[in-house]
Amino acid sequence: MVLDCSGETLKESLNNSEKPCLIKPNLEELSALLHKNVVNEDDTLKKTLTDPLFDDIEWIVVSLGGDGAFVRHGNDFYRVQIPKIKVVNAVGSGDATVAGLCSAIAHEESDDVLLKRANTLGMLNAQEKMTGHINCDRYDELFSKISVSPIA
Repeated sequence: MVLDCSGETLKESLNNSEKPCLIKPNLEELSALLHKNVVNEDDTLKKTLTDPLFDDIEWIVVSLGGDGAFVRHGNDFYRVQIPKIKVVNAVGSGDATVAGLCSAIAHEESDDVLLKRANTLGMLNAQEKMTGHINCDRYDELFSKISVSPIA
């Protein structure tokens, strides 16, 4: 199960005996869930994502908008840095990112490829006027500009 939700729905799913495989909160949603201000700093995010509330969640992808993402996969942490792009319409970009995450999980891609694929699709959606549309001709160009760095 992959969840991109917030509020009570996210809280209830994390407190359920059946845990999702992946959740994709943004900083605001993470802060609301934990009732504290979570800032975009590696040490703070690492500590936050090891909260017992997230036990048994294989993937936690924290969306940081134009700043990329911070990710926990099992016991590994990553900082995903994305290039600056001209955003035309960001509606649906989270859904496009989730589609990339699901596709990469289904194809058993490496963490690096999974995170690059997901972020590439989200950015491609944001560059289009039509919601839910991507221009695949730009896929390789954007994919190559994304960096995924392990965080110790």
